Amino acid sequence: MSPGKARLWTGISCVGFLVLLSIAMLVLGIPELFSEWVGIGPVNEFIAFSGFFAIIAIILLPFDLIGGVVIPRAFERQSLQLASWFLRWFRSVLFQTVMFASLFFAYLQIGRELGPIWMIGLFMLLQFSLVASQEQIWRLMTSQAWRGDCQNSTQFVTNIDQRFAGGITGFPGYERVLVPSSWQANLSPSNLKVLLERRWAAVQTGGRRRGIIAAAAWNIFCFSIAVFVSGSVVSNIGDLMTVFLCFLILSFMGLLILPSVNRSSVFALDRSFAGRFGKEELIEALTVIDDLTEQDRDRSVSEESVFQPIPCPERRIQSLEENGRHSIPAWNVARTALFLSWAFGGPLARAVHCNVGRPELWAMLPTD
Repeated sequence: MSPGKARLWTGISCVGFLVLLSIAMLVLGIPELFSEWVGIGPVNEFIAFSGFFAIIAIILLPFDLIGGVVIPRAFERQSLQLASWFLRWFRSVLFQTVMFASLFFAYLQIGRELGPIWMIGLFMLLQFSLVASQEQIWRLMTSQAWRGDCQNSTQFVTNIDQRFAGGITGFPGYERVLVPSSWQANLSPSNLKVLLERRWAAVQTGGRRRGIIAAAAWNIFCFSIAVFVSGSVVSNIGDLMTVFLCFLILSFMGLLILPSVNRSSVFALDRSFAGRFGKEELIEALTVIDDLTEQDRDRSVSEESVFQPIPCPERRIQSLEENGRHSIPAWNVARTALFLSWAFGGPLARAVHCNVGRPELWAMLPTD
């Protein structure tokens, strides 16, 4: 089995397990039983939320171990020792547990006192707060200091995980491009220049802005449906847990729908960029970066069409030969939606194959 296949099946198993577990909990009425057991009171409720997310972390731990320790040791050039990996995992899980428990405590108070419409309003506000604070969250989770070579809003950052690819952070109009510092040594100056200019092209063409809007709109739609399907009443922990489980199931639909939009945006940005900067340089950079981050070159068209929001280099190169639209509909929408789902506990954000077991990628998912 190739490393790409191993990662893919780990992610499929993790996501599938969470979806089936959520359905079973709803059918068996577990949220109501949990609420009766906890009772009412601010201290009890905050502790209960903390315990709930701690239990989720423990449930995901076997999948995280496979994705973060077993697969890297078996297939990849770099891997962490178990103790080192566990410390990184624990720090990231602790950060998420405190953050999510605090948010859920706020949701419960708002839902109880003001009603579900105000919960949706908070969720909407948090979507855009997360966009603005993504880099800060990533640095806190990974203990990244504010250092490095910063030129023209491009930041070279230290990375431990070789599959970390950086990305674009910040609110539209205040963007910063993050690039792994290791790429300065492992990429030629021309390949690095192509990468940087292509990422800035995603900003300049408006593709990233549209991707953020589309991802936020999808999450808001799913959250609103989850609230109303759950009965539009949030008066206790059980009600909020029910909304969470429904949101998880609806978010799963996004894993099947959004990747196709994501792939079309990748193709469109490639064509637009190649038309301005040169096709051969782009093709070379795509191949080199794919090898550097050890992507799966052997995935089939059917696998890619369902599970992969970023097409493989071969299909991206084929797309450059075709006459297609250059307008970028919604760049990086699939993985942006996953990160923005942190606004309500991010139920599937760290279960997908691209980042399961890899804490460095939880707040900064791989992008093209």
